[in-house]
Amino acid sequence: MYVTRVTKSRKSAIMTSEGIIKNRSNIERLKKLKVLEVEIDTAKSDSQHAAESAGENANNELESSNKVVNATPLSRELPVAKVMYAKARELQRDTFDRLKREGNFDATEFEALAKSFLSSIIRNSDALLCMTKMQNKDAYLLEHSLNVSILLAIFAKHLNFNEDIALRLTLAGLLHDMGKVRISDDILLKNGRLTVPEYEEMKQHTVYGAEILEQANIDGLAVQIALEHHERLCGEGYPYGLLAHQLNQYVRMSCIVDVFDAITAARVYKPAMSAHHAFKIMKNAGPEQFDQELLNEFIKAIGIFSIGTVVMMKSQKVAVVTKTNFDDPLKPTVTVFYNAKYKRHIEVEPLDLTSRKVNDSIEKAVNPLDFGLDINAVIDKLIVTQ
Repeated sequence: MYVTRVTKSRKSAIMTSEGIIKNRSNIERLKKLKVLEVEIDTAKSDSQHAAESAGENANNELESSNKVVNATPLSRELPVAKVMYAKARELQRDTFDRLKREGNFDATEFEALAKSFLSSIIRNSDALLCMTKMQNKDAYLLEHSLNVSILLAIFAKHLNFNEDIALRLTLAGLLHDMGKVRISDDILLKNGRLTVPEYEEMKQHTVYGAEILEQANIDGLAVQIALEHHERLCGEGYPYGLLAHQLNQYVRMSCIVDVFDAITAARVYKPAMSAHHAFKIMKNAGPEQFDQELLNEFIKAIGIFSIGTVVMMKSQKVAVVTKTNFDDPLKPTVTVFYNAKYKRHIEVEPLDLTSRKVNDSIEKAVNPLDFGLDINAVIDKLIVTQ
């Protein structure tokens, strides 16, 4: 069979060249690299020319990168991430303005930004992840793409993707919603339910985005994700109603990340929800909507109680997660700062929940607004400035 690309993998298997798979040993190698699906060109599968040109490269078609990078301390990476995120938001704003005025934009700045994002995440993913937890409902259109980019990079890192693929996904996240520049502000900023005609126009942002990126000669993966990130496995997505077998692994990842950030973000018409709540909603949507294996991996990548999550302790104290624990997700490092029973702030106290000396545990994730708490102030005071 003539294989053109890997469409689904649990690890970082990617095609470095097209070619024909001629024997069982090649198939076994695909299995060892956790390849689940490949795309086959049936027209070329029986071609002797294909066998002659690609057969000798069969053992070099895939590469897997499991590079281990020593994490930079969060205290050192956070200031870098904060500046980077602010500059990225300005770039998004300037680019939207330029697209409205001139109809084009400079892709090189986004390519450089994607490299900076990915480098930061390799050093310490909690830093930029923390930035995604800061809530500004009036800046959602700008920050959503930044957050999707960061989350895709973290997802790619978790899956041990080759650095080239991880970088392409990071760039795709930054650019996936560019088509919204062609949607009127009356629709984009409407505080309420869209009418049927308005919703139909909103759905066109995927097509507009792909057109804009193609005109700018952007990487094809970014074009595909801009076009297909609202598709669903059951065929009920848009713009084309594609089915599961038509959606590759990278598109499926973008669908998960896009919805996750939309649920957890504060909007003008709804408050932010916790990551735990978002995971529950997405799991309940079932395999008709999202690839369940990838969704489970995304949950592992982000963490059930990730940095910046506000939680209720069994002691009825409110705390914020200050360090994600990927080895034992239910026992992160937290800082308690509020007593829910007496409704007052208390002395700040860091707790490593893996320590036997700590006689407390997380009961559930909570919405800080329920206690009159500003999540941005909490994160800034207890994480960013520490």
